[in-house]
Amino acid sequence: MSKTLKNALLVFAGGWCYGVVIPLVKLGQSLGYSSTDIMAIQYLVGVATLGIVYLAMGRPKVTLKQVLQLAGVGVIAAGVSLFYFNALALLSAAAALTLLFQFVWMGVLLQTIRERRLPNRFSAIAVLLILGGTVLAAGLLKPQDVPLNALGVVFGLLSAVFYTAFLHFSGRVATSLPTTTRTLFTNMGSLIVTLCISPASFVNVAFFKDFALFGIPLALLGIVLPVLLIQKGAPHISDGVTTIMASSELPSGILMAALFIGDAVGVLEWLGVVIILGGIVLSQWKNIRSRARPAST
Repeated sequence: MSKTLKNALLVFAGGWCYGVVIPLVKLGQSLGYSSTDIMAIQYLVGVATLGIVYLAMGRPKVTLKQVLQLAGVGVIAAGVSLFYFNALALLSAAAALTLLFQFVWMGVLLQTIRERRLPNRFSAIAVLLILGGTVLAAGLLKPQDVPLNALGVVFGLLSAVFYTAFLHFSGRVATSLPTTTRTLFTNMGSLIVTLCISPASFVNVAFFKDFALFGIPLALLGIVLPVLLIQKGAPHISDGVTTIMASSELPSGILMAALFIGDAVGVLEWLGVVIILGGIVLSQWKNIRSRARPAST
């Protein structure tokens, strides 16, 4: 397996983890927890877990500049969670996920502006396939089944903006540090933001009783694993490939919503998922072909 494809698959796995989080967030909301309560659980467990790993690694050296840079990425990551969780509270899982998923074209647009050149044909066609598949997978062809709340839509779009920025900076900040170290200080930044937004989430005693039920898996699948995977793979691939591969969150989220929340997923929705996966494969077509081609003798 080529290094490029390996790193792209790491980002793909990170995006998939984010989709698995949806039933856990919905469970927390059904138990009466606010978005900031859920964020507090995530970041407390995430920082504690990664802190143990960091100490076991012998505390790799980190400069103050690197700490501040990673904490800044953490602020962006906290913005993703805050707006996305609020969108999930106001919209169906499919609608909230569809709005978050606008990071696909936002990321490619960002790369186009930054590099001052149009995306290659594979990325362009892949984005079109993914966007078309999104319309089907989220059930947008059946508007009567997708009630929309205006504030929820705003929250969903803001989550997409923050996610685009997170993917962009994850591949550029303190990349010389071990991935675990980068993820620890990123989560510390997110934890500080959450503390500033809602200090009550940390002092409410009743808040801690559901750690084992959903807090720990939420932190591992929604914070530790995806950030580790994305920050491991993103520095070695382009913004466009990072954005497209992280789109695995959509089929993952649709599947989890169908299995655990009871969202109705019909033929059109599954067709959308297949189209999205086809777009992801197309985005890596060159790597797939080079892997399949026998070496010349």
